[in-house]
Amino acid sequence: MVVLSVFLLIGLLAFVVKSIGRVPTGHVGLVYRTFGRRHPDDRFRVRVHGSPGPQATILEADHIYFLPFLIYKVTYAPQTYVPPGTIGVVRAKEGATPQDRPLCRHVECDQFQDGHKFLTNGGQAGKQPAILRGGASYDINPWIFDVITVDNIGEGRYGLTAEDLREITVPEGETGVVIALDGNPPGEEGGVVGRRVPGHQSFEHPWKFLANGGQRGAQAETLSHGGLYAINPWFARIVLIPTRNLTLEWARKEDKPRSNFDAALDKIVINVEGHRLSSRMSQIIRIPAKAAPQLVGLFGEHESDAFGVSGASDPTPVQRFVEGVLGRTVEGYFHSTAADYRVLDFLGNHNEVRLELEGRVRDDLAEWDVEAVRTTLGEFEPEGTDIDRFRQKIQQERDRQHYLEHREKNVQMEAKIEEVLIAIERNRGKVATAELEDEIRLLGVDHVAFARFLDRLAEMDVPEFVGSDSSAQNMPLPAALNLINKYLAGPGREPGATSPRELDPARGSRSDHQLSPQPADDDSVTATTERVSRVRGTMRSTVDGEAYSADPENGQTPKINRVRGTGKSHQPENDDA
Repeated sequence: MVVLSVFLLIGLLAFVVKSIGRVPTGHVGLVYRTFGRRHPDDRFRVRVHGSPGPQATILEADHIYFLPFLIYKVTYAPQTYVPPGTIGVVRAKEGATPQDRPLCRHVECDQFQDGHKFLTNGGQAGKQPAILRGGASYDINPWIFDVITVDNIGEGRYGLTAEDLREITVPEGETGVVIALDGNPPGEEGGVVGRRVPGHQSFEHPWKFLANGGQRGAQAETLSHGGLYAINPWFARIVLIPTRNLTLEWARKEDKPRSNFDAALDKIVINVEGHRLSSRMSQIIRIPAKAAPQLVGLFGEHESDAFGVSGASDPTPVQRFVEGVLGRTVEGYFHSTAADYRVLDFLGNHNEVRLELEGRVRDDLAEWDVEAVRTTLGEFEPEGTDIDRFRQKIQQERDRQHYLEHREKNVQMEAKIEEVLIAIERNRGKVATAELEDEIRLLGVDHVAFARFLDRLAEMDVPEFVGSDSSAQNMPLPAALNLINKYLAGPGREPGATSPRELDPARGSRSDHQLSPQPADDDSVTATTERVSRVRGTMRSTVDGEAYSADPENGQTPKINRVRGTGKSHQPENDDA
């Protein structure tokens, strides 16, 4: 009896020892029940109600447990470790049947460490929206969850690569455009860009994005530079769009890497009047963060890759935009411009062409909210033509243009000088007019007019005498006065008519019939008499080119003799002579 008791005690101790265990560090304990009663609610392969089979509950690392070894079998599996700077994505092997969507319904389960809670709360089998952050180890039941990390993904699993499992860093000078692969269809009011929705913590909580009505496609909300983001690649992919200045060049495509944003831009070649002209061009553009989503929405996806995965640094959207918008704008401008120019004018108006092109590019890019910073257009070079001859013609045209511009400036300056001279002469005339008005006001109109007439008469170049038929004698005063009265009478008066300006031969001065009613003072009369005396000595009695001879005997009007020359004695021709 004692021996039996000892054996029973030893057996019990052995049973207890075999039923007690400790989970090694860095591992989890997986429990399998070998036999027992099946629970009616255990409908999954992994049991949550204690039915025989794999159990949802696991044993944590360094945990001491007691499980009857005859009922339960415990095995150990490594903890799930996610390296720093990466994420782990989870695919549930067990759970409810998923809906026909890319991601399953989210269930809170302590970062997949509580498989029992996941299964009892309606967790679905398939791709999970939540992720595991890097730099930590997790006690996850591998019978329920398949965790993909950079350590086990190999060359790729479930459409992902190791690059897709890295945290996303947005460098300085770039913005991250998020392309949601799950969500409601985009509404017509938003176009190709999904509207903003709250609560998703920069797209790190996809279930909140979906619950708040988030839409598929490019999102209006972008990821700012300098941030570090852990986003599920099954939910969204990120495209980095440069917001810094981009220099795009039209040069030989064969010399460019395929990853360049301007890989599709080739050297510019146009035909003007049958001459092929080529040039290099560069354009600096800047894509603001607000313009990036629309650009990605239109140029970043095709039907074949709508739910695919691409690298964050994919240059495709910008390449397609540069080729489809900027490239076609430049190409269309030169094709239309080539028809409007002659070849020499086109080569000679390089700066005008560049400015027109710059304006066209600026306007077209503005429709996309993209800024055109600067356009640089190289000189066009004729292909297969004597370049020097073209250059010489262009230089000649430029020299002629400079000459005409200089000449135009000289003509304008001469015109200004002429205007100044005319103004000076006008001022002088105003002064002379003022002086004349003062003289008339002091002396009277007739006196001033007669005095000026005598001054002009004194300046005339007249013969010293007019000869008669027989002898040369000085012209008598009555004849001279007759000539003066005839001049004052004007062309419309008869020789015998009385003129208010006629001189009285007997008095040697003006008659009483003067134009001015005001008598002249003694000084003015004396001055007038002196002028008459000067005229008597040098007067040539000439009216309309005719010279008069006076008969000293009877004072009759002599006959008219033609007098030629000045300052000489003239005798009339004698028929007898």
